[in-house]
Amino acid sequence: MTTVTETAKRLGEGLDLSDLQEADLATICADPWLAQRFAKELAELAHEVIPGRRWSVEDLRDILEAAVRRRRDGVRVVEGRYFRKRVREQCGLADRYGDPFAVVVISLEPEPQEGVYESVLDAVVERLRKTDMVFLYKRRFALVLPRMRAESLTALVERVRELIDVGAGASVVEGIESVVYPDPARPDTQSVLDWAEDQLRTAP
Repeated sequence: MTTVTETAKRLGEGLDLSDLQEADLATICADPWLAQRFAKELAELAHEVIPGRRWSVEDLRDILEAAVRRRRDGVRVVEGRYFRKRVREQCGLADRYGDPFAVVVISLEPEPQEGVYESVLDAVVERLRKTDMVFLYKRRFALVLPRMRAESLTALVERVRELIDVGAGASVVEGIESVVYPDPARPDTQSVLDWAEDQLRTAP
């Protein structure tokens, strides 16, 4: 493992792109020195694209985070890898302020026909608020719904299923599971994450 001291020393030794040019994604992500060199090279290239300002690594991070998100009617549609982080954040808010939130996992039948995934996504987003988030997986959607109570969630899930039936067909959904936190059956963040992982694991 590369230590902070080793990384600082290597950065101070000057630019040598040979290691970087031969590295793959896993190698760069595992080596802080390579990751920082790569980020700085991207920042230099950004200056060539838009020469009117100097771009920092932090600027690029903000731009890339915006680039991987999609918005439909104001609803945040995000890659699945951000799901656990958002669930942790919502659990923290619920513990601190008592605001309940819900997690919903929608699983599609194996090998859905072309266009079904987008049709289901459109049906889901139609009923969501701007504060809600949708996380995309291969044939699943995970929803994080802030400030959502159990009685409101039941009606929402029923309406979403109706819209999916109309827009994509009644047979395309394998199942819809949901949980509201805080919940006596799931008293902490890890129990919510474990539940979600179980739901996501059922649909490879």
